[in-house]
Amino acid sequence: MKIARTIHEGHSTWAIVEGDTAYALEGDRFAANPRKGASLGPAADLPMLFPLDPTNQIVALFGGWAIGDRDGPGIFIKPYSSLISNGGSMDYPDVATKVFMEPELAVVIGKTCRHVSAKDAKDYILGYTCVNDTTVFESKIVTTFPHIWGKMFDGFGTVGPLIDTDIDPKNATIRAAVNGEEYLTINSGQLAWDVYEIIEWVSKVVTLNPGDLISTGAPPGFDQVVINPGDTMTVTIDGIGAIESSIRK
Repeated sequence: MKIARTIHEGHSTWAIVEGDTAYALEGDRFAANPRKGASLGPAADLPMLFPLDPTNQIVALFGGWAIGDRDGPGIFIKPYSSLISNGGSMDYPDVATKVFMEPELAVVIGKTCRHVSAKDAKDYILGYTCVNDTTVFESKIVTTFPHIWGKMFDGFGTVGPLIDTDIDPKNATIRAAVNGEEYLTINSGQLAWDVYEIIEWVSKVVTLNPGDLISTGAPPGFDQVVINPGDTMTVTIDGIGAIESSIRK
């Protein structure tokens, strides 16, 4: 099933996308079988908003693709104000001297979990979506923990275009492109911790609620291309779709 958040008759609406058509989602999207309601029209004609509510948190990872001498990856919280939808744009920060895009697979939580084991984690998942965790890596000012600070600018988290409940998170192909030129292709099977192990690790620290998102971190090779003002970035994950965002001059 593909779940989206769109605008219908001027209001944010959750929808089920089936084929080329979007339908109103009836009932609870976190329930076992949300219902397909009236047609909202062709999905291609509807704006796909980032699939989170204002109450949701965005947990993101450092070093999810390389184990090293650690029990688990680093964890930080990305602000809701950093989120934009597919087709959105962000300002190139005045203080930035080097910006990168980070193409990431994200897992969307389906029910509240705390201290959940990896073997049980699948029961707590709603589905998966795409993230571009755009980051200022070098700037004109000096600050503590610059990479975390560099991820918090408004618009620096493109999410969507929808949530897919059926992909295999251990075998998802992630692609990154700048201005239409693909520069990175990698499979989620190379993650140092799979999404079930990640949920076990994160839920030891953070209580995860329905709709919360865990972004699994930037894969190796994300930093091959420096992002410049005027560039358009695209993240594609097979089975989920593509998100595109641009950075203004």
